[in-house]
Amino acid sequence: MALVLTLTPPTVLAGQTFQAAVTGAVAGEAITFTYDGATPQTVIADAMGNASATFTATTTDVVVAAGPTSGAVTATLTVTEPEGCVVTVTASPTNPTAGQPVTVTATVTCGGAPVAGATVLFTTTSGSLGVGVTSAAGQASVTTSALPTGVNVVTATVTAATTTCTCVGVSATATVTVTAPQSCVVTLSSTPATPSAGQPVTVTATVTCGGAPVAGATVLFSTTGGPLGIGVTNAAGQASVTTSTLPAGATVVTGTVIAGTSACTCVGVSGTTTVNVAPAQSCVVTLSSTPARPTAGQPVTLTATVTCGGAPVAGAVVLFSTTGGPLGIGLTNAAGQASVTTSSLPAGSTVVTATVLAGTSACTCVGAFGTTTVTVGVGSGFTAHPACYTISFPPVPWAFATATFSASGATPGSVVTFHLGGANGPVVCTATADASGNASCTATLNIGQVLFATYTATTTGASGPLQSSSSLGVCT
Repeated sequence: MALVLTLTPPTVLAGQTFQAAVTGAVAGEAITFTYDGATPQTVIADAMGNASATFTATTTDVVVAAGPTSGAVTATLTVTEPEGCVVTVTASPTNPTAGQPVTVTATVTCGGAPVAGATVLFTTTSGSLGVGVTSAAGQASVTTSALPTGVNVVTATVTAATTTCTCVGVSATATVTVTAPQSCVVTLSSTPATPSAGQPVTVTATVTCGGAPVAGATVLFSTTGGPLGIGVTNAAGQASVTTSTLPAGATVVTGTVIAGTSACTCVGVSGTTTVNVAPAQSCVVTLSSTPARPTAGQPVTLTATVTCGGAPVAGAVVLFSTTGGPLGIGLTNAAGQASVTTSSLPAGSTVVTATVLAGTSACTCVGAFGTTTVTVGVGSGFTAHPACYTISFPPVPWAFATATFSASGATPGSVVTFHLGGANGPVVCTATADASGNASCTATLNIGQVLFATYTATTTGASGPLQSSSSLGVCT
C-alpha cells in the first residue's frame, strides 16, 4: 500500500503550527517526517498504518514522510506573511481653542478589517490622556479639554488585542494645534436714547465670542444701587431687561455674564453703558366747553386735553366734576382728549374740574388736573317734557314702538323739531306750536331708536335758536 501524506492546514501563517499525517504505512513501521530546517521526527505507525507529527511553520517548503518498507511521500506547505496591523488617529475639531473639548479617535485595522476589543492608550509628551477600547468599527476615543495652546502630538498605542495580526505595540500619532482662547465681549445699549424719570428703559446686552453671538448666556444687569434683573441671551446673543426705576441723571448700567458655555470663557466678563435720564416731564390738563353760551337745561360738552411734555397722552382716565359732585368719566383718545356731555349745569357760573385718575406715560399724570368756568344763562322758557314709548304688538324691527314727544314755551305758530339724543341727532317728527306755545307729535320708532335715553326739541324764538332736552324711556 502506498503512503498518503496530508498537511493540516496546508496554508499557515509564519509561526503557526501544522500537522503532517500519513496513512497506508505498515503497522509498526517507523515513519520519519522532515520539514525545512526543523529536527526530523520519527513516529511508529499504529495498527491502522497511521502516523503524524506536528511542526512550527517557518517558510513555504516540501514536507517528506518516509518509511523503510512503504517508501517516501511528499506534500508542499504554503506559509504566508502575517497581516499588518494599522492604527490611524484623528482629532475633532481640527483647530480647537484652549479649553475647548477635543475628541481624539484611533482606528485599528488588521488587513484592512476593523479590530474590535483592542485596548488603546492615548498619550502626549505631558502624560496620559486616557484609555479606550475599540468598537465593532475598530474605533476608540478619548475627549479632553486639557491640551495647552500650541502644537500637541497625540499618540495612540495598542496595549492589548486578540487578532491574527500582531497589534500590541503598534501606534500612530496626530498633531493637534490649539490656538489661544477667543475673547468674550459684552456690549450694552439702551432705548429710548433720552428717557425721562419714570419712563420705561430697555437695556440690552450683546454677548459675542470671537465675533460670533453666544446663545444661552445668563446676564445680570445692575447699577451701583443694586440689580435691575437677569436675562438669557437668544440666538443673536442678546438679553434684555426693562426698568422704570432709573433716577434722573447719569446712571452706569453694567451687564455681567454669570453663566454660559461657549468656546470663550465668558463668565465674569462685563460691559457698561451710561443712561442719561432727564427729569420727569410735566403733565398738563386743559379743559374747554361747548357751546360757548349754554342756557339752563341745554347739553354742554366738556373736553379735557391731557399732554405730557407737549405730546398727547392716550388712555388716561379723566374724572369730570364740580363742587356739587361728579359729572362723568372719560378715556383720552390718541389726541389726548376725553369728553363728557351734561345738561345738569345750573344757571350761573360753575367751575368744572378734570382730574387724571389713571394713565401710563413718560409723565406722572395721576392727580394732574385742569379747570374751566362754564357760565349758563337763564332758560328761555322753551321746555321739552319727558317722553315714553309703547312697544307695538307684535313688535317688528322697523315699527318696534310708538312715542309721543312734546314741548312748551315755543313761539305760537313756530315749527318744533324733535331729535333723538342731541340737537344734531336723527329727527323723529315735527309739530307746529299752538296758540299757547305747546307742540307735540307721535312717532314710530325702530328697534335701534328705542336705545336713545334722551331727546332734544329745537325751534326758533324771537332771540334766535332754542333747544331743550328731556328723557326718553319705556312707558310704565
